[in-house]
Amino acid sequence: MCFAWIILKADFAENIQMPQTPPRKTPFLERREREFLYLHEVDALITALEKTRSPIRNQALALLLFCQALQPVELCWLRWCDISFVEKTLLVTRNRQKTTRYKGQQITVNLLLLCPPEIDRLQQLYPERTTDWVFASERKQRLSDRSLHHIIQQAGAIANLPFPVHPYMLRRSGLYYRAAILVASAGLSLGQCCLLWNCKATNSPFPDQLQQKYSAITTAQKNAFWKALEQIKTFTGIKLFENVIDYLLGAFALDHKLQDIADDYWLAPVNWKPQTLPKRLQVKKSHSFNYRLKGATLPKS
Repeated sequence: MCFAWIILKADFAENIQMPQTPPRKTPFLERREREFLYLHEVDALITALEKTRSPIRNQALALLLFCQALQPVELCWLRWCDISFVEKTLLVTRNRQKTTRYKGQQITVNLLLLCPPEIDRLQQLYPERTTDWVFASERKQRLSDRSLHHIIQQAGAIANLPFPVHPYMLRRSGLYYRAAILVASAGLSLGQCCLLWNCKATNSPFPDQLQQKYSAITTAQKNAFWKALEQIKTFTGIKLFENVIDYLLGAFALDHKLQDIADDYWLAPVNWKPQTLPKRLQVKKSHSFNYRLKGATLPKS
């Protein structure tokens, strides 16, 4: 019996297929050729959201992702009391923690102006609200990050974009566009921006040829570059300039000469100098946010 059992066990082991190794993660360059959208692709994506199940809600969230450059976690945690239709402002909590909205003792809060298309979609969405969350699911719960990614990816497929898209691509494109407006007004080129940044980042002398190009940059252009960098840093709530410079240089990805970047684009910012309230706002550990501006109230018709 023991010998027969050994033979049976050996035969069974031969017929067992060993589990295969887990699939290799597809590199980003193989998934998509770039991590941003051109402006005409942004238009196509927003138009495609009209064919989704909740078109008004979905277009509103796409507009906020692009125009206000919100992180998905910042977008999903928005409440109606963060919006003032009278003052046309949005109170944004710059928080990248997914576990809770106000984790910790110090957060950064910005007061941002909404552009007309954002106000229009939000005013249409306001009468349909079922919870105090701006973007709620069909189960009347806060919209999850996973659902947000699915909505944007579905819209990209409807728009026949050449690669799968995700919410961060709208955010990145919005920042590229804002940076393009600032850089184009200063008359800076990609090479000049790189020289200005490397001069501070490396703090080392340039070769003679690069030194001549750096000397050709005017003081006004230098001031405009650092002002643009500081403006994007304040707008996004990003703490380090090392993480902001990528968005500034990304402006040249939309157009390498910035000649076709129109400041009259239909989603152009009205006035995107955010008011910080204040930079370090003390928040008590409670379910309610004690610092509030005017709540979401529709203007009387």
